[in-house]
Amino acid sequence: MPVGKYYCDYCDKEFQDTPAARKRHLQGIQHQRNRALWFDSITKGANPASSSENFVKGFCNRFLKTGFCPYGDSCKYLHPKQNLQNPNAQAAPSDVASRSFGMSLEDLPPSLRPPLEGGYPPLPVVDWG
Repeated sequence: MPVGKYYCDYCDKEFQDTPAARKRHLQGIQHQRNRALWFDSITKGANPASSSENFVKGFCNRFLKTGFCPYGDSCKYLHPKQNLQNPNAQAAPSDVASRSFGMSLEDLPPSLRPPLEGGYPPLPVVDWG
């Protein structure tokens, strides 16, 4: 019977799921340190990635390119709060949509386009009487 794989969320490691391998990993110094860092960050309300400079893996490439990450807050990489190229500039919604989905707002059907700057035109009043 093939041996399954065990994945440790604290250490971001995968290995054979045998009792000896799991016990060796769970009693290891690196695992205990990573587990303590994670629990300390929960009790202090801090981000686990920011509690130690040694364990930061870097920025999420998908978030940097598109401004969106499908993993959201559970992503193991950092998501910067501002654009790194120009910290004072904010992306327009059309820029984010075009970068995220590869299309412009003109390609969308009218019902999905954002309203014009002045708002929607008033609808005609029809008496069904």
